[in-house]
Amino acid sequence: MDNYLIYTDSAADLPAHIYQEYDLRIIPMDYVVNGETFTFYTSSPDHDKICDELFAAQKNNADVHTSQITPYNYIEAWTDVLKEGNDILYLCFSSGMSATYDNAVSAANQLLEEFPDRKLIVVDSLSATQGQGVLATVALMNRAKGMSIEENAAWLREKIPYMCHRFMVGDLNYLHKGGRVSKTSAVVGSMLNIKPILIIGDDGKLEVVAKVRGEKVAIKRLITGYVNQMGVPDVPKIIYVGHTSRYEEAEEIKKQLEAVVEPGTIVETTNLSPIIGSHVGPSFFSVCGWGFKRKE
Repeated sequence: MDNYLIYTDSAADLPAHIYQEYDLRIIPMDYVVNGETFTFYTSSPDHDKICDELFAAQKNNADVHTSQITPYNYIEAWTDVLKEGNDILYLCFSSGMSATYDNAVSAANQLLEEFPDRKLIVVDSLSATQGQGVLATVALMNRAKGMSIEENAAWLREKIPYMCHRFMVGDLNYLHKGGRVSKTSAVVGSMLNIKPILIIGDDGKLEVVAKVRGEKVAIKRLITGYVNQMGVPDVPKIIYVGHTSRYEEAEEIKKQLEAVVEPGTIVETTNLSPIIGSHVGPSFFSVCGWGFKRKE
């Protein structure tokens, strides 16, 4: 088996036990709360505590934003790894939502000039949060089964178009801050208790596909929408349910999914990272897994 390491970044969300079962490396990302900068590692043992504090701060109207990974950050993280004789497969946050992918490619090109005998493959996940987490989990499984770095990268690129993300955002004001909806839509939507349903499209960008009234109706729409898409063969049956420190509700979504998905499907819940959470707010749920197509 090839001697290669698998990296992803803090935009991915996946269960803590994955880090214990596999060697997954993380490129950390920074977020800022009221002017104070924090670096977030998804593998931190304090993961949920950090997330809980971030979402509590948002509810208290904290000023929260993020910063992207620079080419220098990648070069700093990977130089010694390559020097030690390791190859690298990096599953990156969607190019449709950040310049992170372009920065990673720029850094990889520079490093390959310095280490021409090494392999450094950057894969654009066109995904985020739990969807990116499912992809990272399966990349680790592929390596454990003996896939070479090239085979693993090719498999990911072939299957990425079937990774479905379905999100519910509780407060349109966070999407307005990110330029996703107008101020008028945010104000009216909040008054009418509108909960938008979003997906990540084929281009890796967020799309609002529906607006429903009330959280319970929106959650039901998440579940039925995903169930109508599922069924892709030849992939591990994994679904990650995301939430913003809404543990009980996430477990209920998990329970409802387990009642209707294919036998043997693994359904797990994960708290949303501050990286994505900064942009969607503290009332968020997601269902991410394989589907025949990204859109309804």
